[in-house]
Amino acid sequence: MVLDFIVNMILLIGIISLFNLTRYIFKIKKLIKMHKDNPNIQGITIVNGEVKIIEKTPQSEKKESVVSNQVIDEICGKSIEENKAYRIVYGEKEHCFCSWECREAFIKKKQEEGN
Repeated sequence: MVLDFIVNMILLIGIISLFNLTRYIFKIKKLIKMHKDNPNIQGITIVNGEVKIIEKTPQSEKKESVVSNQVIDEICGKSIEENKAYRIVYGEKEHCFCSWECREAFIKKKQEEGN
């Protein structure tokens, strides 16, 4: 009795899944047919049940990344962007680090120098 119920539920879930797969295949075919002459198509995405075309953006519309100031980590000597650095103010001067570990090493070094 229970086994029959479980088998019937598995079959029902399989039928619903097959129905949804078929439905999305037809939606994708329709979108491809509508946009067959568009050379900017990069792919197709399905998000929350909505099928969308992904188009390439022309180079002129792409935003240019802003180059930020580069700073040098005082512990390891690595060059990093200032806006991505770990920071600490020590002795009225701001120090930048590439990682939390370098920041902690700097603090430990300053504490040892103070003793």
